[in-house]
Amino acid sequence: MSLIKGFFVKPTFSIRPIGPERAEDCERLHALAFHFPWSSADFESYLAEAAIIADGAVNEATPSEPLGGFVISRLLPPDAELLTIAVDVTRRGAGLGRALLETHLANLERGGARLVFLEVADDNPPALALYARAGFKTIGRRENYYQRAGGEKRAALTMRLEI
Repeated sequence: MSLIKGFFVKPTFSIRPIGPERAEDCERLHALAFHFPWSSADFESYLAEAAIIADGAVNEATPSEPLGGFVISRLLPPDAELLTIAVDVTRRGAGLGRALLETHLANLERGGARLVFLEVADDNPPALALYARAGFKTIGRRENYYQRAGGEKRAALTMRLEI
């Protein structure tokens, strides 16, 4: 019976720094989350930059498995810009995005960030709720910034968090 139970155990994730070796994981998750995803080469380039802080949700039992989610920011103290965040669709709604963001923001603060900026589509309620819970405030709007697969355009909300 314990063998069968083991097949149904939900993985426990820890949030850890990630580098270029996780570019393919990031590409896979990004493709599931965004209409125009970044490529593995894009992620390799970002994850190799000295100013990039990247954290991933790593399965504690099997760390070599694909990430459960990731978040990437550019840190240029005292500012940071959250570039992208994605959580595996099968893991959404379980608090993994919140855990990723909380750990990531603490890492940015340790790195010298005092203000964190981001842009998010105005039609993304889960992301907007996540950022609002973390304390981000809307400070601007860019009309027709994001293009959807069907050609529709959506506004980007510029948000800021004072750490």
